[in-house]
Amino acid sequence: MRILSFAGAPAAIGEAFGEQCRAEIAELYAARLRNAIGQAKQHGGRDVGEPAVLEVARACLAPTRDHHPDGFAELEGIARGAGLSIEQIVAMNGLTDIRDVLAWAGELEAFGGCTAFVVAGDFTANGKLVCGQTWDLATDNMPHVLTVHRRPSEGPETWSLTTVGCLSLIGLNDHGIACGTTNIRTTDARPGVTYLSLIHKALSATTLTEASAAITDAHRAGAHFYYLADGGGRGLGLECSPTRVERVEVKNGAYVHTNHCLSPELQAVEGNTPSDSSHARQDRLEALIAADCDTADLDAAKRWLADRENGENAISRTDYAGISSNGAVVMEPESGTIHVGHGPPHLTTWVDLRGG
Repeated sequence: MRILSFAGAPAAIGEAFGEQCRAEIAELYAARLRNAIGQAKQHGGRDVGEPAVLEVARACLAPTRDHHPDGFAELEGIARGAGLSIEQIVAMNGLTDIRDVLAWAGELEAFGGCTAFVVAGDFTANGKLVCGQTWDLATDNMPHVLTVHRRPSEGPETWSLTTVGCLSLIGLNDHGIACGTTNIRTTDARPGVTYLSLIHKALSATTLTEASAAITDAHRAGAHFYYLADGGGRGLGLECSPTRVERVEVKNGAYVHTNHCLSPELQAVEGNTPSDSSHARQDRLEALIAADCDTADLDAAKRWLADRENGENAISRTDYAGISSNGAVVMEPESGTIHVGHGPPHLTTWVDLRGG
């Protein structure tokens, strides 16, 4: 697992990131561009090219800048350092949202397959909340996965799993704010603030209320589930379409989310028939957590995410239909602990990002 560390103002962090990973960022942009164009054709029946992708990305620039100027300054710095346009960098960061804006011409099958959880209260071994997830997407993204330690000149220090040239994806800050996401799809996709920019702003927060507002108050581009937790052991699930939010507090017990909508309000605008994989992973993780009721901890969470039951519908997946578990994260915000793995969790070597 590569760990990059950057410090300074957001623009300087971005520029250093872009310069250090310039060749890889160009490769990842090309791969994600192919994915967006291919999925718009396969699932939405639309023939689009790079100009259409960049047109949507361009429409996302102003909402993104307005919502989180520091995050946008880092994106601009990445673009300068990598020698790409800001539209290309935003498209790379917001692939799933931009793909969904492009693809709405028909029913979509679920793509990807992240599996996330928050476990709190009596379900845990020591009373400390545990949260985390797998991160599943196109296998050709896997070489570009890394972790980034950011020490901004102002605001919290952060540790996150992400990809080259991208903002925070799954992470923790030094105030105990944790955040991650799974992908869902709804028919109200639109140009707006893409999901990595939302997570990046949430991780700049010092309170759970502030972190939640970073997501719920945004002009969101696409649909995602987000989980949040803080150093006081409070957990929160936010199932979001661009225009709707379902909020679930996790005080005692377990909350699992994969890639289909759980809220009836969001189901009403869900744009695809949820896949067998999403339901199988949801049911399997709920069963694994229930079996560990009152003994759940970081080690148990790693075991859940490494589960291989159900074959191609397993929680930990290796290149099924071009999709793999590219990485995984488990966090205990109350102790400030974040452990990350690169690749499918059943094969990974876990790394303690804070070395505690």
